[in-house]
Amino acid sequence: MLPTSICGHWSLYVWDLENHRIHVMDPVLGKKNRDAQHAVHSQVVGTLHEKLFDCIEELFNGFNESRRNYKIAFYNFAHAGVAA
Repeated sequence: MLPTSICGHWSLYVWDLENHRIHVMDPVLGKKNRDAQHAVHSQVVGTLHEKLFDCIEELFNGFNESRRNYKIAFYNFAHAGVAA
């Protein structure tokens, strides 16, 4: 998990190494469509993904997972919250 301040607000990037997904949780842009979220986050996610795998491969001898074929999942926060 990596909390990140981008575009003046906080977002959270979460790597799921088992299912090859990168989850992007942006409470501000989460109300926008996928294309709008992708335009803001894709370059940052791509750079962080490459650097994360560079570190993993350097620190963990024998790590054989591919850094390719990861899908980015954006979440839509436009719906109303659940009342407690």
